[in-house]
Amino acid sequence: MVTSDFESRGLLVEQAGAVRRITLNRPHKLNAMDSAMQAALFAAVDEAMVDDSVNVVVIGGAGRAFCAGADLKPTSSPADERGDTTARRPAGDLGNAPADMVVNRRRVDDWLRLWSAPKPIIAQVHGYCIGIGNELAGACDLIVCGDSAKFGMPEVRDIALPPTLGFWPERIGLALTKELLFTGRWLSADDAMACGLANRVVADDNLAETVDQLAAQIAEVPAARLSVVKQAVNSWAEASGLRASALRGAEYHAIYHQASEWAQRTAGAT
Repeated sequence: MVTSDFESRGLLVEQAGAVRRITLNRPHKLNAMDSAMQAALFAAVDEAMVDDSVNVVVIGGAGRAFCAGADLKPTSSPADERGDTTARRPAGDLGNAPADMVVNRRRVDDWLRLWSAPKPIIAQVHGYCIGIGNELAGACDLIVCGDSAKFGMPEVRDIALPPTLGFWPERIGLALTKELLFTGRWLSADDAMACGLANRVVADDNLAETVDQLAAQIAEVPAARLSVVKQAVNSWAEASGLRASALRGAEYHAIYHQASEWAQRTAGAT
């Protein structure tokens, strides 16, 4: 049963056969995520995971982009979405590192919940996939790209360090992750395919059809069997420390904010 209020929080949720499609639907913002959309996204995925009619989930974006990162002018905070009044400081509040870490840890918990969700999740990526968009795509099992896809975290050079790093160290290796974060350069769709980030690259006009075909093929397998396969494969990454590293990312995110504040003060003093 698809909950009806997702649309008011920036999502479209549809189903075809055993495939549940979740679409980020703030095209005027290039699907930049505010806290309402993030909360709705995790709720929609949770709902799909417990729905016996769903075997596979597809996450895509409406309009010209998959996700252009976090909305820098959100209307509410993650704490507001949870009804929590104890951690209402934004993650980027440079004045309170402990509060920053609390909010960041909750954010990482959400991405790890998506990573370990029992049913396969496919990211359908076109246009910009920036910042938090990489965290979303990285938590998915498969990434299928249109040829317009551009992956990047340019914000690392002067704003923030995404806590999970988009799961890039696991997906594309340490050296390339460092290069991309040091330089802020972009990965094209072909680059993403070459380095193992994307499973397939197709023309944008064929993207939805390709993903639908792939999802339908996967959905022929019962969800219980898919879950066993997914967790068996994920266990290799878990054994190498993915979960622990992602959780530590909450601390590094907060430390980065402190380093940014120091850098700004130093620049102002010269």
